[in-house]
Amino acid sequence: MKLRVACAAIPALVGIAVAAAMAPLFWRGGSLNLAEAAALRDAGEVVRQIAAGADPNATYPLRPGVIAASSVTPLEAAVGSRRAEMVDLLMLHGAKVDADQWQRLHCFALRTGASDVIGMLDRYRTGDSPSSCEGVSTPF
Repeated sequence: MKLRVACAAIPALVGIAVAAAMAPLFWRGGSLNLAEAAALRDAGEVVRQIAAGADPNATYPLRPGVIAASSVTPLEAAVGSRRAEMVDLLMLHGAKVDADQWQRLHCFALRTGASDVIGMLDRYRTGDSPSSCEGVSTPF
C-alpha cells in the first residue's frame, strides 16, 4: 500500500521539477529586491521593503529576465516595465526626482510607449523639468 501511494506521487513531483526548471531565473531562489519588486508589480513587497528601510532612490542589481537592464532604481524598473501604479506607489513612499531625473524617466517612458506611465510621471513633474529627450540616455 505504501508503495502505491509513493508511486502515485511521482507524477506530481516530476511536474513540480519541470515547472521549476522552466521558471524564469529570477524565480529560482532568493528574495526580490526593491527594484525587482517594482518591475514585477509586487506592491506588497515594495511597501514592506520600504517600511523595513530599503531606499526607494537607490540603484539595485537585477537578476536576468526581470527587465532588460542589469541595475536600476525602483522608479526606472517601474517605468521600464510599464507600471504606472508602481511609479505612484514609489513616489508616495519616498522616491524623489529632481528635474534631470524626471526628464530621464519621462524620456524612458516615451521610449516604452506607456502613456499611463507618462501621465503618472507628469503628476510629479517639477516646474523646471525639461521635456526634450535630445541627448538623454535611458536604461534601455
